[in-house]
Parts: sequence; C-alpha cells; structure tokens
Amino acid sequence: MKTQHKIQTLIVSFTFLIFAYFSCTSPKTETPAPINKDFVVASSEYSDLAANAIEAIGSFDFEKWGTMLSEDVEFHFPDGNENTRTKLIGKKAVLDWWTNWKSSSGVKSLTFTLPNHIPVESIIAPNMTGLPGVYVFSYFSMKMELDNGNIADVRMNFTAHFNKDKQIDRYYTYYDRTPIIQAMGRNILSPEK
Repeated sequence: MKTQHKIQTLIVSFTFLIFAYFSCTSPKTETPAPINKDFVVASSEYSDLAANAIEAIGSFDFEKWGTMLSEDVEFHFPDGNENTRTKLIGKKAVLDWWTNWKSSSGVKSLTFTLPNHIPVESIIAPNMTGLPGVYVFSYFSMKMELDNGNIADVRMNFTAHFNKDKQIDRYYTYYDRTPIIQAMGRNILSPEK
C-alpha cells in the first residue's frame, strides 16, 4: 500500500508540476497598442478611388479624372511652403492646367509603379489642411519620358482628401522636382516659363 500511495503522490505531484509549468509558460495576451482617437484606418474603397485617379493622370485621361474631382478641388504642387507653393483652385483650373501641360510640356508618357495607397480617416482637422475626413496617402514611383528623349525618375507622394460624396477635393503633392526640371530643361511652374 505504501508503494501505491507513493505512486499516487508522484502522479499528483507530476500533474501539478506540468499544470504549473504550462500555466506559467503559456503565451500571454498582448496589450493592444494605444488607440489614437484622432485618426482611424479608413475603408480600402478610398485606396481604390485614389489609385484609379492616379491611373487616369498617368494615361492622360483628364476627362475620366475630372469625374473623380469635386468642383472646389485644389491641387497643391510641391514648389514651396504652404504660403508660396503653386495651387490650382477649382475643377476647371485643375483640368485646364493639366490638359495644357500635356500639350505643351513635351511629355510623351508617364508610368507609375510600386504604388502604396494608405487610407486614413482624420476625426480632427489636421493643422496643415484644416479638413477632417478621409485622406489617402499614395506613394509611388513615376517615370516620365519626354519627346526630347530625356527621362525623369521620381518617387512621389500624393495625398488626396475626399469629401462626403467620395470625390477628391484636395491634392497635396510632395516630391523632388529637380529631375523633372532637368529633363525638361525648364521649370514649368516658374512665371518665366
């Protein structure tokens, strides 16, 4: 009987040790990262809309692109700070500028590759824009071929803001314009063009 009692005690002790071991070594649940109440991930539908808009620009389909823009759209170029950069205001001004640019710039083709489109909803009005709502941060590489045989390769960032009707009412663009100016041999945003 003593042997049987010792075996039972060993089994109970062994079981307890196994239970204690796995209780101590079981995976811990991670505490979620703090939630930023000012920004949340927006629907991927907005990523698709932003991607379609950039594709329309790349194929020079300004009519199609125009259907994606609000009447009060603003297009901000990266040639300065918020107070000095070139801005196009209103759908007509934006489409007229881009249509004229296509016919007068000597650009033969645009190719956009390696895109990333990140949709974010801003609950607050960010300092720079003053507009709450959905933004899509689009990062991509652009290859511009010109009639003169020159090529400009630039990594770009277009940030699009969408209104409540899912139309783009702001574009904020950020990229180094130097390779484009060198390939064209002129600065198309300069008043002395």
